[in-house]
Amino acid sequence: MKVLHIIPSLAKGGAERIVLDICNKLQERSDVTCVLITFHDQNAYEFLTKDLNWKVIPAFVIPALKSKNTVEVETLQQFIDEFSPDVIHSHLFESEIVLSQVQTDALRVVHFHDNMRQMKKWGMGAKFNKQAITDLYERKIVLGPLKMNRTIAIAISTSSFEYMDKNLPNSIEKKLLLNAVDTARFNSEVVTHEVKRIVMIGSLIPRKNQQLAIQVIHELNSRGIPVMLDLLGDGIQRKPLEHLISELNLNDQVIIHGNVDHPEDFLKEASIYLHTAISEPFGLVLVEAMAAGIPVVCTNGGGNSDLIVENENGFLVEERSADLLADKIEWLVKNENRRLEMGKNAQKFSAQFDISNYVESLMDIYKS
Repeated sequence: MKVLHIIPSLAKGGAERIVLDICNKLQERSDVTCVLITFHDQNAYEFLTKDLNWKVIPAFVIPALKSKNTVEVETLQQFIDEFSPDVIHSHLFESEIVLSQVQTDALRVVHFHDNMRQMKKWGMGAKFNKQAITDLYERKIVLGPLKMNRTIAIAISTSSFEYMDKNLPNSIEKKLLLNAVDTARFNSEVVTHEVKRIVMIGSLIPRKNQQLAIQVIHELNSRGIPVMLDLLGDGIQRKPLEHLISELNLNDQVIIHGNVDHPEDFLKEASIYLHTAISEPFGLVLVEAMAAGIPVVCTNGGGNSDLIVENENGFLVEERSADLLADKIEWLVKNENRRLEMGKNAQKFSAQFDISNYVESLMDIYKS
């Protein structure tokens, strides 16, 4: 079987990460020839691409409401014609709009890593503005070819499946396949040392809401519970977050490490994983933390609610409150035996999200 994965770039992100894990596992199989294509040469994961059949083929589509769309897909079309894939598995909306201008008889697999706003079906009473009109136009461009081909859409969480089911036509098959990680990479002995390090992983963008995580550390320190927070990631919020850290006098307690290639090194030294995202389509980093034997304390971002078994592998706090999050962390600090037990539960729970099992399920979808 020939499988082509397409994603715009290999920038740092959850979608890019799981695509690389999938392609590496597919490449190990004797019954699959897997190629990965990106439109841009950006690569934040050199350690995961060294053995991949990865090609950079520039391609783009610029929709124009009042004139002709600008389309550059000739080289991509030529490669697809020559490779003749059985499956084209696409990721993120930029890939969808580019592939709308490509001719193929391959099975199309569209991966909903998030609730792509451009795929929303607008009904009566919806408020239309310039962005909404553009989104509707792009939806029309994308859905036309998908309805002509055999297409399977994959959701990464029950939340994203509900969005997908509501907004995609019945002609598109819909599957729920929860995300996965290479658990072997993160597995370690459940952390037994005294609680002192907390980790949060994610791009430093407003949606991830690291500001709340910093406020949690401030609240814990004010209660006489000295903990440290390692923030892994980078982005447009770095300067404001650094300012907040300084303002709260937490320079020795909160450290921003930027993007790191091996987050498992930090997870294996931590005792609690904190996640404060406002919106989270799934939450791969939560599974990674659990694989390392760490209980999770998080806010409800939607998709990550699939991952928390309350008081068993972590805590899900509905209100975005530094006090309430600090309450859960304080309880874990003061109940060492339960924290260790929850870490073991988390590690067992993470096993169901191993990438090897995931790829077997994915192969069933490809062959269906």
